[in-house]
Amino acid sequence: MAATISMGQYLFKRVAELGNEHVFGVPGDFNLAILDELFKMPELKWLGTCNELNAAYATDGYARIKGMPGALVTTYAVGELSAMNGVAGAYAEHAGMIHIVGMPARMVQKARLMLHHTMEPGMDQAIYVEMAGPIRKTYTVLMEEKTMAQEIDRVIEEGVLSRLPVYIYVPMDVAGVQLDAKRLETPLKIEITNSDKDVEEEIIKSTLDQIKAASAPAILGDILSIRHGGKKFVEKLMNLTKFPTYSTPLGKGVVDETSPYFNGLYNGEVSFDGVASSIESSDLVIDIGPLHSDSNTGGFTRNITDDHTIILAHNYCQIKGKKYDGVHFLPVLRRVVEEIEKQPEAYTKKHNWTKLNPPLLNNSTSGPIEQSFIWQRIGRFLKPGDIVLAESGTAQFGMPDSPFPENIGYITQTFWSSIGYTVGACLGACVAAKEMKRPGRVVLLVGEGSLQMTVQEVGSYIRFGFTPIIFVINNNGYSIERAINGPEQTYNDVSMLWDHQKMLEFFGARKETGIPGKSFACKTVEELEAVLNDETFNSASCIQVCEVFMDRLDYPWRLSTQVGVTRAKMAKAAAALQVA
Repeated sequence: MAATISMGQYLFKRVAELGNEHVFGVPGDFNLAILDELFKMPELKWLGTCNELNAAYATDGYARIKGMPGALVTTYAVGELSAMNGVAGAYAEHAGMIHIVGMPARMVQKARLMLHHTMEPGMDQAIYVEMAGPIRKTYTVLMEEKTMAQEIDRVIEEGVLSRLPVYIYVPMDVAGVQLDAKRLETPLKIEITNSDKDVEEEIIKSTLDQIKAASAPAILGDILSIRHGGKKFVEKLMNLTKFPTYSTPLGKGVVDETSPYFNGLYNGEVSFDGVASSIESSDLVIDIGPLHSDSNTGGFTRNITDDHTIILAHNYCQIKGKKYDGVHFLPVLRRVVEEIEKQPEAYTKKHNWTKLNPPLLNNSTSGPIEQSFIWQRIGRFLKPGDIVLAESGTAQFGMPDSPFPENIGYITQTFWSSIGYTVGACLGACVAAKEMKRPGRVVLLVGEGSLQMTVQEVGSYIRFGFTPIIFVINNNGYSIERAINGPEQTYNDVSMLWDHQKMLEFFGARKETGIPGKSFACKTVEELEAVLNDETFNSASCIQVCEVFMDRLDYPWRLSTQVGVTRAKMAKAAAALQVA
C-alpha cells in the first residue's frame, strides 16, 4: 500500500468498507472534485439520479435492504437542501445515511465571497451546515488536514452505530489532500456494545428470569429491531421459545409470517379480530425495537402496560417499568438468545395459545377492484425473496392485511410518510438487490398521486437496466387525504391527464432503444387476475406497469378505522378542555 492516499479516496474506502458498492447523488460544481476521487476507485460505482430528493430516497431504500448506511453525494446549498426531506425520513425511521456535501474551497469560505448558491453579500457559507442539525446524528467539516482521517472515521462509526444520518462536508480544495494510508489497515469500530457490562448483565438476567416466570408470554417485533441488526435474533427467539410472535405495521416482515408461531400484526384497535386481545392478554410481552408512532400503534390505542412488558429499545431497556437508559438492545438480545439456546426447554411454555390466521376480506372473482380485495391479492402474488415497497397512502394501510411468504424485504415509510418516497427508494432497493444477488423480484406499489411527485426515477430504472414490477393504484387523487378530510375538496385532486400506459415508453423502454417494457390497465377483477396469473408478468424479465383503477372514495379498512379512532380521541380531548 502507498504511504499516502487522497482524502477523497480515503473517505470512499471507508464507505466501501461497510459493504457499499454504489454511491448515489447528483453532480454539482462544488462536489466534482470529490467525485473525481470516487471515479478512481474500482470498488465503488456512481449512480446519478434525477434530483437530490430522489437520491436521498434511493440511498434510504438501498440502506434498508443492505442493512448498512448508504452514501449520498450532493453539492453545496441547492443540492444538500433539496435532499433534506429524504435525509429527515432516514433519520425518523433509522435508515442510516452518510451524506457527503461538496462545499466551496476553504479560502473562498473565509473570504465570504458572494458565490452562486449563497443568499446575500457577506453570508457565512457554513449556514447550511447549521440547517441540517436536527436531522443528523453528527457531522464534520473537513477544514484541518491533520484531523481529516480521524474525523471521517468518527462520523461514519457514529452513523453505523446509531443508524441515523451523518454529514461529511468536503470543501472542494481538500479532495486531493494526502492522508496517511496506513490508517485504513485498522477497521472501523462498528460493533454495537454497551459500556456498562454490569448493567447489561443485570438486564439479561432479569429478562431470562421474567421469561421463565411468565405463564403466557409473547414476542412483539418492531421496525427498529430490523434497522439495528436484530432481525435474525428476533426470529431465533421466536423459534427457540415457540412463543406467539407479532409484528407491527412498520415491523411487518420482521419474522417469517409462514411460521406456526407468527400470530399476526398488532396495531392496537386497528388490528384484525383477535390479535389485540391475544397479545394484550399475555402476562409478558417482549417488545423489541419499538417505534411507537401513531400509525404504528393504531392511533396510540395499544393496551400493553409496563408491568407486563420487557422493552428492548435502541437507546434504553425496560423490565416491567424499571428503565435502564443508554443501553442498546442488540447485545442484550444476542445474549438472551444464546442463553436460551443452551437450554431451550427451560423457557418453552406449555400454555395453549390460539393460532390466528388473517381473514379473507374479499373473495371476488369478478367486478370492480376494491381496496378490500387488492392488498391480500397482491400478498398472494408475492414470492419468497421478493422486495415489496408500499407507498404512503392506501398501499401502506392496505399491505398490513397481506400474508407474506418467507424472506420478504418490506419497505414502507409509515412514520415519516413522505409521499413519493417509494419511487426513489425502489431505485435503491433494485441496486441493493442486484449487489446481494437476491433471487426475488422488486415490486413497487404506488398511487398515481404519489407517483407524480417523483416519477423521474422510473427513467433511472430503465436507464440502469432494472425491471421492477410497478403497480400504479389509480384512484383519482389523494384518497388517503380524502379519508382524513375533504373527500370532495379539489385540494385532494391531482392531474388525471397522465397516460400511465405510455409512461415506460416516454422514459425509454421502447422499440427504438431496444429496451422492452409492458403496460397493463385493469379495471376489473377479471382483468387483474389475467395479469397476475400471466407467466411473463410474473417473471419480471422486463420493466412492467400494472395500472389498477379503483374508486376514489374506497379506503382500506385500517385507514378508515384509524381516522375514526383519531377523530374520537380529538373530540374527547376537546370536550375535556371545554369542561376545564
